[in-house]
Amino acid sequence: MRGPRLAAPFRMLEHRLRLSQAALAWERAWPALWPLLAVAGVFLVVALFDLLTLLPGTLHAASLVGFGLAGVGAAIWGLRKLAWPDRLAARRRIELASGLAHRPLAALADHPSAPLGNQAKELWEAHLRRMAATVRRLRVGWPAAGLGRRDPWGLRAVLAILLVLGAIDAGADWRDRLARALTPSWSAGPTAVAGSFDIWITPPDYTGLPPQFLRADTKGTVSVPTGSALLVQIHGGSGAPRLSIDDQTSDFEAVDKQNFRAQATLTKGKSLSVSQ
Repeated sequence: MRGPRLAAPFRMLEHRLRLSQAALAWERAWPALWPLLAVAGVFLVVALFDLLTLLPGTLHAASLVGFGLAGVGAAIWGLRKLAWPDRLAARRRIELASGLAHRPLAALADHPSAPLGNQAKELWEAHLRRMAATVRRLRVGWPAAGLGRRDPWGLRAVLAILLVLGAIDAGADWRDRLARALTPSWSAGPTAVAGSFDIWITPPDYTGLPPQFLRADTKGTVSVPTGSALLVQIHGGSGAPRLSIDDQTSDFEAVDKQNFRAQATLTKGKSLSVSQ
């Protein structure tokens, strides 16, 4: 029993109800997902700091199984009672966000239990118009995470800080570290990270020659002018690298625990080697 003029407010109410249901779903899902996200966050911290590679293969594999079981258990425990919000809960949320008392939106879902006479019909239409007028003032409100109830000690902030520090420590190596964390090594001792190196040779300015960039797969003899600047950068490996030019050997400078750098001016020498 809704006239044409009441159709638009009721469509507006339906739209707000859908938004309210979505907000309630987010408010319920985010705290329910927190245990699973916490397990995933701890694993990422351990992986980004490259800690699992310090373990023997058996303990590394057992740690992965433990993280997997913890993730499954957290998902089951957190999502066991998760359900899509019903319309009643959505209406109640709108009423609270809009500051409405006595649940007036419930009246919009009511229907006469029996046929109405002319006077009763006019009263009912007037009632619906008053209720429809309130629809234009309804607010859904922003969803609230509500994690404070699940994490009263604020551990999520500590986890977020550790993730940021882990990402900074990993730098461009984050993909390799994640891959190593997921791949146990069955050899004795910690995982040995394969080293890779780049060589830059910058000729003197008077030559007008461009710099040369060499990789490990560069083949053949490379001729460079006397006085060229040599820069060698190594990433990874199992120990501190050393640079040898003919019979002269020098240590690399450690940039961090995975990256090393050495510089020299090539005034003489016929052979160059890098050992680790």
